[in-house]
Amino acid sequence: MMNVRRLVFAALLLVCALSLFSPVGAAEPFGPPDNNEEQGVYVGKELKGTPLGERNNTEFTSPELSSLDRRDGKDKENRELESGLLGKFKKSKEKLVVDPGRKKARIVLKAEAGDGLAQLSWRIADHRSKQGEPPFKFTLFYGIEAGRYDKKLEVGDGLEFILRGLKNNQVYFVKVQATAKVQEEAEDEEAKWVDLTIFSNELKVIPLAAEEQGSSLEKSFAKKTVTLQDKLESDPFRRELKQFGYDFFSNSLANSSPVDNVPVGSDYIIAPGDSLRIDLWGGVQGRFELTVDRNGEISIPRIGTIKVWGMTYGQVKEVINKAISRIYRGYELNVTLGRLRSIQVFVVGEVESPGTYTVNSLATVINALSTAGGPSKNGSLRTIRLLRSGKLVQEIDLYDMFLTGDRSKDVRLDNGDTVFVPVIGPVAAVAGEVKRPAIYELKSDTTLSQLLHMAGGITAAGNDARVQVERFEGNRSRVVQDFVPKDSTPDTRFEAAKIRDRDMVKVFPISKALRQVVTLGGNVANPGEYQYRQGMRVRDVITSFDALLPGSYLESAEIIRIAKPDFHKETVSFNLQKAMSGDERENVALQEQDAIKVFSRWDMEEKPIVSINGFVVNPGSYDYFPHMTIRDLVTAAGSPKRNAFLDNAEMTRIVVANGKAKATRLDIDLRKALSGDPKQNMELQPDDVLIVRGIVEWLESTDRFVTLKGEVRFPGTYSITKGERLSSVIRRAGGFTERAYLNGSKFTRKSVQKDQQKRMDEIVQREEQEILKRQGELAAIATSREELEATKSALEGLQKGLEKLKTVKAEGRVVIRLAKLEEFERGPFDMELQGGDALEIPQTPNVVNVLGQVYNQTTLIHQPGENVGYYLKRSGGPTRSAEVDEMYLVRADGTVFSRQQSSFGIRWDESSRSWNFGGFTATPLQPGDTLVVPQKLERIAWLREIKDITQILANVALSAGTMILGFK
Repeated sequence: MMNVRRLVFAALLLVCALSLFSPVGAAEPFGPPDNNEEQGVYVGKELKGTPLGERNNTEFTSPELSSLDRRDGKDKENRELESGLLGKFKKSKEKLVVDPGRKKARIVLKAEAGDGLAQLSWRIADHRSKQGEPPFKFTLFYGIEAGRYDKKLEVGDGLEFILRGLKNNQVYFVKVQATAKVQEEAEDEEAKWVDLTIFSNELKVIPLAAEEQGSSLEKSFAKKTVTLQDKLESDPFRRELKQFGYDFFSNSLANSSPVDNVPVGSDYIIAPGDSLRIDLWGGVQGRFELTVDRNGEISIPRIGTIKVWGMTYGQVKEVINKAISRIYRGYELNVTLGRLRSIQVFVVGEVESPGTYTVNSLATVINALSTAGGPSKNGSLRTIRLLRSGKLVQEIDLYDMFLTGDRSKDVRLDNGDTVFVPVIGPVAAVAGEVKRPAIYELKSDTTLSQLLHMAGGITAAGNDARVQVERFEGNRSRVVQDFVPKDSTPDTRFEAAKIRDRDMVKVFPISKALRQVVTLGGNVANPGEYQYRQGMRVRDVITSFDALLPGSYLESAEIIRIAKPDFHKETVSFNLQKAMSGDERENVALQEQDAIKVFSRWDMEEKPIVSINGFVVNPGSYDYFPHMTIRDLVTAAGSPKRNAFLDNAEMTRIVVANGKAKATRLDIDLRKALSGDPKQNMELQPDDVLIVRGIVEWLESTDRFVTLKGEVRFPGTYSITKGERLSSVIRRAGGFTERAYLNGSKFTRKSVQKDQQKRMDEIVQREEQEILKRQGELAAIATSREELEATKSALEGLQKGLEKLKTVKAEGRVVIRLAKLEEFERGPFDMELQGGDALEIPQTPNVVNVLGQVYNQTTLIHQPGENVGYYLKRSGGPTRSAEVDEMYLVRADGTVFSRQQSSFGIRWDESSRSWNFGGFTATPLQPGDTLVVPQKLERIAWLREIKDITQILANVALSAGTMILGFK
């Protein structure tokens, strides 16, 4: 098992190499890459779960939006993540070559909302995989803003997913990305593996609480009756109907109980618990707050006890006034109700929260129902019963209030009353072109006319001659019945039709096709529909040539006609020029539904063009028009550029003679042509091509700047002349400072960077294909489960390292050796400069780095004259897993010296240009050098294969920092 662990580390060797070329004295520790370098990835709370299709429909649980932490990376993509722009992904360095047959590939995404979740499913359409291609890997993106995604989830190769942890009633936008390696073939080239990426359409999902997702009754009506026509024509109705009336009780205002300060009518019955306020003024003054006791009496000081139980509010005023008047005269009296008594009522049956409720004495049946949450969708709205002392007091039909506003039967409750909601009665649904599509509860015998009236009536777009009822027939089958008018009017037909339980009434729309119309289209000023009149002809629609757009083709136009009896299409052609000029034979008679089409001349003829290329603002092809000149063409292209050579341009013209085409070339003095010289500003012919040349060495003369940074006396950007060398610019910059560390200088060049990047991309692509090839081979070689797991882990590590390599940009570094100016001048490294070159000279460091398989990876103070053995010992020495024979030094100037270069105790010292005795460990280290001790790999076949690939990729990473050891 120790060997297995070592193998996994081998896969990280590539990534380690990437960290070796940090600025001098600041090398990163040897080990796994810093997580902040990974692009476009979230970390934080682990996303627990498994995609459907990988583990028997296991559900995936997503964290809340606020619980997913983002990385703190400062790269561009992470800044985009922090602003929610996950839709901008890094493009591949290689332009994708997509087979034309695959360009139409797409993802069809479907979503179904649930209680705090979204059930997603998708499929790849219009794509055919080739043999040997791996399956697609899917990534799910979602967020709360359209086109901006806060979450990114890798979901593997499954085709279903359950996304949990969502907030109900929150809008989410969802999109799926599919990626795969596919083989594409190009002419004269071998098939190549390229990345194919497909995005789905964006869907909007709104999770809803379970109670908001529709009752069983609503769902039953939403199920469409299947017919053979379904494959050809979709159902024109929205079958997801709601039960009428139940939304009233979900309103918070409806659930509120009456408050104590509601005005009380004179018919209010006084009972124990009510509070009366008595105010006296005039000859007698006083205020009394009196509560009716359990005997139904109130006691007024100096007046006595008065029995008020069972009296109305209006009667109580008279009784109290009569009692006071027996003792006092000359006063004014006002009696009002204070705090009202509470009563206890029972709300039972099919309600959301049945039970005993305490309400005030002004509460009505609807108030009590609201307090209990209202009837459930399995409860009746039309036969609600109020029971008092076991007897039926009132039966309430809430449809009276919902449809007409009649609340006359909503009586006031008394203490101990029972409100009973029975099970819902017969129901019928109305869909289609009615004003209020819904599911309605029926009461007694209901006709089709009455049901349509409940639904608000048929809309203006509804066809009253096309009304259909779906119904169950004898609990055995489902049938349809059409109500088509014959001799009767719609009202009489609908009044005679009786509605049954579970009927579904569908009111079809009128035909969408316009009638009594002809259509004008094409190259005309006012396209569209025109009223058809009997006897119309073409000139009645196209009244003059002014109705046409410029460039109309007058020799021919056409009429597309619908021919009876099978309504097939026919084409009638006519000469538009003659029709408009009065030729009645071409002025064709029109029929209803005719479509007139006027062609553009360029629909019928090849459009002539001329082209201009070279040093103009907008090179390209332009429309040719008669008498067009060279100056016209140059003006259309936006004028010549500043670096255009105006003394001589070249025009190519095609000349046809004896049935053969021949290209001729003409030299043009463009300066004279632009000034209007008729000899040079000649007229053009179709397909002429004008080429404007550029001034020689313009770019070389304008891009002649180099940059010096670091330890020179005057760092900055300097212009250079052709042939100027590096020593000259260093001298112009004041020379080196006393702190300059010449061995650690870093020289970069743009042209070298392009070459390095190109070679790196080629190697990465080749090794990526090699890894895919080796996956199957190495698994077959492994002899145990441990080896198989180690192989898989190692290959995955290599693949991750390869993905990281794709993000590495070549520096364009050229290794040079600086020296004092007198020695450096005209030396082998005093190179001729190019525009864009840059030289950076660091300060003298005082450290060396020891990385890899040592007991203490560390940075040590540089000790003059000390060698590899000294620093290796100070780091604890190599570990047991160290590959001592593969140790190497990375010098501060970017060169590498390995133990393989030190044989038989003799080594070459580049700095002194001489041979020295002593092995690799006797090599002295300079400030800023890095000693690397790599991991040892077991020498079995499949590990050697992995090591070979790892070594190649590591070399690629090293090459990003040093590609050229000398440059003359």
